[in-house]
Amino acid sequence: MEKNMNVVFIMTDQQRADVIGENRHPCADFPNMEQLKRESVSFANFFTAASPCVPSRHTFLTGRQPWRNGVSGNRKFSTEGETTWMQLLREYGYRCVSVGKTHMVHAGSFHIPVPVGKSFGEQDGWNHFNPEASPESDDNYYDIHVARRACDALERLNDTEPFAMFIGFHAPHEPYVMPEKYLDFCKPEDVPLPANRSADEYETKSEAYRRRRDLFKNMFGDMTEGKMRKGIAGHFCLLKMVDDCLGMINDKLNEKNLLENTLIVFASDHGELLGEHNLFNKAATAYESEIRVPFMIRYPDGFKAGENITGLASSIDFVPTLFNIMGLEPDVTLPGHSLVPSIEAGREVRDYVTLADGDGTMGIRTREHKLWYNANLKDGEMYDLINDPDEMTNLYNHKDFKELRSELVELMLHARMVDDDRDNLPTRREKLLHDEVKSSYEPEVV
Repeated sequence: MEKNMNVVFIMTDQQRADVIGENRHPCADFPNMEQLKRESVSFANFFTAASPCVPSRHTFLTGRQPWRNGVSGNRKFSTEGETTWMQLLREYGYRCVSVGKTHMVHAGSFHIPVPVGKSFGEQDGWNHFNPEASPESDDNYYDIHVARRACDALERLNDTEPFAMFIGFHAPHEPYVMPEKYLDFCKPEDVPLPANRSADEYETKSEAYRRRRDLFKNMFGDMTEGKMRKGIAGHFCLLKMVDDCLGMINDKLNEKNLLENTLIVFASDHGELLGEHNLFNKAATAYESEIRVPFMIRYPDGFKAGENITGLASSIDFVPTLFNIMGLEPDVTLPGHSLVPSIEAGREVRDYVTLADGDGTMGIRTREHKLWYNANLKDGEMYDLINDPDEMTNLYNHKDFKELRSELVELMLHARMVDDDRDNLPTRREKLLHDEVKSSYEPEVV
């Protein structure tokens, strides 16, 4: 792959993996996303290493685990001293810009701000249940404005020097306030309700689960089927807008003949429950719809277009994968694994992925099982994903599965130690520094 190809990374906020592809959600009908999937290599089992928005974006941009970045929840933002892939690309002569929603992760890029204006009216960021028309004009609605500013930047960056661009959309994150023309895309009466929910879950799941259920009840009342249908419909209405914005960007790339020399990456920071387990939102638990996200890479030459990789992959794998594809070797050490062997030869590079949230939770997911533990609440959940893919039967406190729980806890500890060790390997610069120190005959150095 050419070392001077451009990079465009497009990130949505709170988009599930099952809205794209053959087995997509019944409400999903997004032609631009589907076209991108046909032109890309995609990953069916790609997981965010951190489910809240801010730490997830940090893991995608730095390639480091949230506990290493010092950003494990949405209460903390960029930390000093972090290195992002855009920062590293600048060392190779790239011009790097970010547009739209980044959650303050601008290290290594020039941020093109987009005003929110009146886009979301008077609603706050938790309301899933009251879709309404935005008082802002369509052109100045936040996400449409993001797409327009990104297209303007592509116009200006279109010359002989390579560039990298991060484009961050707010949608389909709540509140479900949007241009009026999108409100009828998905009607509540046409929405199927999720099957994986039960009244018994309040008693059988974790304390974190019960607290999130209580929070939503205090804020919005009982989770009725009508409310649930409104929330699901609003989510897909916003995704229709995202799909149109993706079309705008693709048209501009095509117009400027950039598709032939631009690597396009599409992902979301985390997923959304959409009524599953009688919950909306994310991060209080670690169910599949929260942590499994879309991830696609479109090669300029169409390499592996339309292929679907089924091996486990994590958001911390993006940075080493990017540089492997580009043929670059920046002087950094990272815990993640390049996914290029999976792309080129179908070889699985992972036996597990780690999970984290912003409230003291860490978890592990293998092909067959999943466990997460909340240190603050001293409680957790564990699932047999083969026999219980809907995650309805919590095995965490089941006496017959104590051995499995111990094995997964030990694997979780192993995973964290291994990743931290990989992250602490000396760089080329540090090895040279060690040789300099050795020259002094300092005790215990030679």
